Amino acid sequence: MTIDEYVDTIIEQIEVAKDDKEVEKIIQLAVAKMEERKKNGFIIQRCMDKLGFAIQDLYALECSYRQWNCYRFALTIIGKLSVKNIIKD
Repeated sequence: MTIDEYVDTIIEQIEVAKDDKEVEKIIQLAVAKMEERKKNGFIIQRCMDKLGFAIQDLYALECSYRQWNCYRFALTIIGKLSVKNIIKD
């Protein structure tokens, strides 16, 4: 699976998430799966960056209020991963 395909999969999961906790679990699980597959920090960071850009490109009027809130919260989680250097090299 390419990074772009994985990003699409994560976005689909966030789209049906019920709340912020579920969004956080989705992103944490995605990072954990990449770590299990021995992906280095650069690849994980690149995937999270692409996920962030893909979410930013979504059009708010095409989403429900819940979906839009989940996407916005996902951006917050992605930012925390980068800032706190949880994604290791």
